[in-house]
Amino acid sequence: MEEPTYPQNSEHQAMAEEHVSPGFLILSSSMNLLYRDDQSWKLCGLINRIQEGKSANGVLPHAVLKVCSKVAALLRSSNGKNSDELQVKQVITDRRMEILVMAIGIPDAKDPARSEILVLLEEISRPSQPLLRSAKKRFNLTDREVSVVQHLLKGMTNKEIANEMDVTEQTVKEHIKNVMKKTKTPTRTAILLAVSGVIPPAQSAGAELSRAR
Repeated sequence: MEEPTYPQNSEHQAMAEEHVSPGFLILSSSMNLLYRDDQSWKLCGLINRIQEGKSANGVLPHAVLKVCSKVAALLRSSNGKNSDELQVKQVITDRRMEILVMAIGIPDAKDPARSEILVLLEEISRPSQPLLRSAKKRFNLTDREVSVVQHLLKGMTNKEIANEMDVTEQTVKEHIKNVMKKTKTPTRTAILLAVSGVIPPAQSAGAELSRAR
């Protein structure tokens, strides 16, 4: 059986060729793979090698599936939970590298069966400076806004970001609001999609807004 193909856009492909983290997966709430990019598949291979001692191409690591299963359970009992409450994180590590696995629930208010799970995979032992420089230039972000985006990519909550930046949570919320305006996105999750280049800002905004209606 041939491996299914997945949509790519030129900007995201260019970042992948630059070896820029993070990688993204999108799964349905029933754990079916809907989207993956080259970087996420590379990092899945590294996770398999760390945990299983070998690289299993085309196989989602057990650690990723476990994190997604927890988010799927949160989605089933979401009851209006915000995005911070629909996140599960795990760091996979060995002596040479650390890989962040963060799964975020994206609920569909009209049809819960259409809810999705966004998975962020990032080798946090390597700085994602090329991605941040690109985002700063594309969206005209300030240094403080770039710092907030950097922490969002690590899966931090508003409170964690505030502690890291030594500011109030309200200040973090204002920075996030400004980033949403500049990237034309309505949620934290959409910011991640837009900044990564996986989905163009207008498309990610439309997808998120359609779920919010």
